[in-house]
Amino acid sequence: MDYETSPTMKFENAGDAVNDEEKSEKSSASDGSEGFVKVDQELEEPEEPNSLKESLSKVEIVEPSAPFVSEVEPETKSELPLLENLDPRVKDLLYWRDIKVSGVVFGLTLLVLLSLCCFSVVSVISYLTLSLLTVTVAFRLYKLVLQTLNGTQQPNPFQSLLDMEVTLSKDQIHKYADVILDHLNCTLVCTRDLVLVKNMVASLKFAVFMWLLTYIGCCFNGLTLLILGVIAAFVLPPIYEKYQVPIDNHYNLVAQKFAQVANAVRSKIPGAKPKTQ
Repeated sequence: MDYETSPTMKFENAGDAVNDEEKSEKSSASDGSEGFVKVDQELEEPEEPNSLKESLSKVEIVEPSAPFVSEVEPETKSELPLLENLDPRVKDLLYWRDIKVSGVVFGLTLLVLLSLCCFSVVSVISYLTLSLLTVTVAFRLYKLVLQTLNGTQQPNPFQSLLDMEVTLSKDQIHKYADVILDHLNCTLVCTRDLVLVKNMVASLKFAVFMWLLTYIGCCFNGLTLLILGVIAAFVLPPIYEKYQVPIDNHYNLVAQKFAQVANAVRSKIPGAKPKTQ
């Protein structure tokens, strides 16, 4: 038998259905929110325990120190033994500290020595003095003409040179005289000992040196040797200063070989004892 449902019952059933749908939506929404919360919690970094935080806070952070670099002291370059006792101004001149001054002195010295090869000493001095006077007088007249045309009064163009001190004091003369006297006395004593054979080996070395000079004298005269000496004085010091290490190494090798030969010669000379290094 079919029973007809009343409108009130239909409405109640419809309301229950709506309530069921709302509950299902809420449950699904709650499930989704819980899922998001779980995902957020998983993405968050896990908190460190308090003990670990305290231990990390006690650890001192040491900054990396700079790498150890050994400081290498620059090699002190020594001077040529022959130039150690010279005046500092002469050293600066030979080592070309001021290129202009060294160039002028070197050029004028070579010019004078080369002129002496062709002319007498008197002629060279006369020509050089006349040349210098020609330059200074011409420059002085040029300045006077400029002053006349401009109507101005200017001091002597060589006033700075006129104010320079060119005289020698008694102390300087005594100082240089003492140095010259010491070298002269040392030369006289050494010559006496070598000629009178105070030391056989030294006298034989002196004889060999004089024998070699005879061959050098056949090829060069004294003025040529002086020119070569001036060139060497202005050229060798800067070269030695630049290439000191290899030059010293080669010099030590040659000195050792020469010492060996000298000891062999001394051993064959009666009464002579080889030097102990």
